[in-house]
Amino acid sequence: MKENTQFDKLDLEGLKKKEKALNISLKVIIGMLIVMVLAGIYLAIEQGFSVFTILPVAFLPILMTNIKNVKKIREMIAEREK
Repeated sequence: MKENTQFDKLDLEGLKKKEKALNISLKVIIGMLIVMVLAGIYLAIEQGFSVFTILPVAFLPILMTNIKNVKKIREMIAEREK
């Protein structure tokens, strides 16, 4: 798989740095999604249905991809630390 090759080339320290960066970006994305959901709900109540109501759904694949990558990196770190 292509996704694994980008992580296979990194050493243990590189994997840990990548995991830390992805964890930070994951928290930021989750925070932004929460704000978008709240804004979508508010706008739906005030102005009716609009694109901002469904906008958080469009960003869910980005969140899922980051979660998947963090899991892969954690598995690789666990393998290499054995």
